[in-house]
Amino acid sequence: MISLQTRLRLAIGGAVLVAVSVSLLVGAYLVRRSLERAAFSGLQRQVGLLAHEDVRPAPGQFGRFLATQDERLSVLPKQQARLLLPDSPTGRIAINERDYLYATQDIGPDVVVLLRTASSVRSESKPFWVALGAAGGIGCLLAVALAAMLGRSIARPVLRVARASRQLAEGSQPEALPVVGASELRGLSESFNTMAGQLTRARDAERSFLLSVSHELKTPLTAIRGYSEALDEGVFTPERAVKVIRIEAARLERLIADLINLARLDQQRFDIYPDTVDLVEIARESAARHAARARDLGVRIQLEQGRCASARADPDRLLQVVSNLIENALRCTPRGGTVTLATAAGELKVKDTGPGLASDDIPHAFDRFFLYRRYNNERPVGTGLGLAIVRELAQAMGGEARVAASPTGTEFTISLPLPKTRDQLDALHAFTAS
Repeated sequence: MISLQTRLRLAIGGAVLVAVSVSLLVGAYLVRRSLERAAFSGLQRQVGLLAHEDVRPAPGQFGRFLATQDERLSVLPKQQARLLLPDSPTGRIAINERDYLYATQDIGPDVVVLLRTASSVRSESKPFWVALGAAGGIGCLLAVALAAMLGRSIARPVLRVARASRQLAEGSQPEALPVVGASELRGLSESFNTMAGQLTRARDAERSFLLSVSHELKTPLTAIRGYSEALDEGVFTPERAVKVIRIEAARLERLIADLINLARLDQQRFDIYPDTVDLVEIARESAARHAARARDLGVRIQLEQGRCASARADPDRLLQVVSNLIENALRCTPRGGTVTLATAAGELKVKDTGPGLASDDIPHAFDRFFLYRRYNNERPVGTGLGLAIVRELAQAMGGEARVAASPTGTEFTISLPLPKTRDQLDALHAFTAS
């Protein structure tokens, strides 16, 4: 397959060569006409001089006649001249199958006729033709060079875009294309850079989302496994274990739906369905789900419940948030320590008695993989995604996630919007008190 650069070179070179060829043909025609006019003009001057000098050649078959190698001079009666020559004072005539240029001048009853062979005129014009041919050859060489330069200059940005597109298709990140050249090529490079940036961000967002969902899949599975083991050991009644397993199965279904939506709609985010929730109930449910794990680790989970602890949030997503914080706290808390869940209006805190965080690490605590890279060799850590998911979900629900640390432990706070109406609060407290 012929490359774009070769096609451009051939197209530009062909166009320039055609233009040069046409120019040469037109130039050759014009030069020929110009040389012929110059030859006629010279003949007219010569015949005019000869007429004034009253030249009298010797009589011959066709009147008085004088001949040289390339010219013929004859003085004819006007009547005979009219028979032999056209009416024009200058022109072409064929004598004995030879072409001549002629010029005439009247002198009394006679006409002076000066003939010059057309071959002599052509021989005199030979240097002009050589020069014209040389100019045409130089023009063709310049056309080839110009075609190569133009083809390269036009094809180079396109080839850069093609190479970068292949790299992008292979999954790698190409370098930004230089924005140079004509406006169309600059626009092509700018459009590709914008597209590559958007695709890279989309890939990163999709990868982050998939990592987040994969991490979140462990939370309901852990609860299901814990309650299954507790049910097998007789710790919980079948009714309670079945209820929790059903709830966690629903959470799994919702996470799988997130993956399906991502594949179908490329949404790259979690869906949020806000509602009025009781943070005390959320804390109690989260503590119950991790009770078995806490017992295995020798850690106590305690609740500090406020009187009014309502907020507006997505119940399932809030359970994800609190579960992530409890899992993180259980990993960091040594045996014999305590994980505390405290609730207030629009606020839920998870405190542990672990080693805490360095002050320099607090601004980056919610960054993906930061704590994993920072403490992986020093203490038990998760995948590095849990706290990042906590912040993303808190912000998606209109709240925020904060962290405070000391040598005696770490405290994570989730702040959420308050319910909109007082009636909703009263109905919620009546429901939780029953």
